[in-house]
Amino acid sequence: MSGRSAAAGALLLLALAACGRDGGAGARRAGPRAAAIPPEVQAQVDSGNAAYRGRDFRASLRHFREAARLGPGQAVAWYGVQMAADALGDRAAADSAGARLRALVPSAPPAVHHPAAPAPPGAAT
Repeated sequence: MSGRSAAAGALLLLALAACGRDGGAGARRAGPRAAAIPPEVQAQVDSGNAAYRGRDFRASLRHFREAARLGPGQAVAWYGVQMAADALGDRAAADSAGARLRALVPSAPPAVHHPAAPAPPGAAT
């Protein structure tokens, strides 16, 4: 995967995070029960995004997991867990978070594996 794909994934993550900042209008499009992102969840998402941009994927994953714990119905939190777990090479955690994401937003794209992530065991290199 190219650096361009990783950048596209990061931009999508940032776009999802911004959904909560428009009074919930973007989040409401995801489904009838979706709501604006609560401030405590948004704070964790913002911290996760900052850590991800700084390539501190462990810190990013901690923040996104906390966001998911605080707001389990917030798609942006699960997308962040998916991206950070994948960047750390934890495909099982990334796939699990991706499943939670797509349960909330069926049109969400599948994971785009991070170029720095180690290949899963048995994968052709």
